[in-house]
Amino acid sequence: MFRSADAQRRQLLQGLVDSDGYIEAGTSRVEIGLTSERLIMDTMKLIRTLGLYPRLSTGDAKLNGRRVGTRYRAVFTAYETDQVSRLPRKAGRLKARGTSVPYSQVRTITGITPVEPTLVTKIRVSTTGGTFLAGDGLVPVCDYT
Repeated sequence: MFRSADAQRRQLLQGLVDSDGYIEAGTSRVEIGLTSERLIMDTMKLIRTLGLYPRLSTGDAKLNGRRVGTRYRAVFTAYETDQVSRLPRKAGRLKARGTSVPYSQVRTITGITPVEPTLVTKIRVSTTGGTFLAGDGLVPVCDYT
């Protein structure tokens, strides 16, 4: 699933947003709420493969005021061109991409930890673009030769 064509991954995300998601009007803030930890973690990874930057929050899942489990929310910013929903009422809430970059699409260094020096080997990727995704966060990196 995570290595499928862009169109297939986007359609899967559209299904999740249309069935279990919410798009806040005027802000392009998208939220997908689930009660399965495995499903939300896979959803987070799916969102990252499309170049979007989700944040995860947890809370109590309640039914009639009674706690019935844990609720997981993936929240990210998307725009009209990202096509994260097929439902006209939801897709219509997405705004056009502006000139500023929202905080949800910025990577922030939160700490630096010194480590012992070690031998590092360059990696080379067979791709014409020279860019690939690395790590669990699927961070775009360049092919350094």
